[in-house]
Amino acid sequence: MQSSGRKRRFLGYGALNVLVTNLVLQGLLLVAGTGLATLLSQSVNVALGFVLYGKKVFRVERLQKRSALSYLVMALLLWWCNWAGITALAGSGLSRNLAALLLIPVLAAVSYVVQKLVVFRQPANAGVLK
Repeated sequence: MQSSGRKRRFLGYGALNVLVTNLVLQGLLLVAGTGLATLLSQSVNVALGFVLYGKKVFRVERLQKRSALSYLVMALLLWWCNWAGITALAGSGLSRNLAALLLIPVLAAVSYVVQKLVVFRQPANAGVLK
């Protein structure tokens, strides 16, 4: 079954992506300004995430340009939601750090659903034997 263990794989590869991205960020912060370091580390996050989630989590045979564009749009929207959510929660008295932590499961769940239903959606006839 294609979806068996998918959520577990999503969490595992997501943790790997976060680890790699943060290692890249920490290294870049030693040699570059904050803006460039965060931009480059997020680029690594998006590229690595697209490949890991597409190939390892959703097990698509070939990564498509349409999926890449959808993934990029999703990443930008999630970034905006994270920023807006932190701002809103901090405005109601929570610390920004706590707000960011509270948003992780919400954003991860949204990311999983969008990837499953939009980014790496399988054709309707994918389960039909030919």
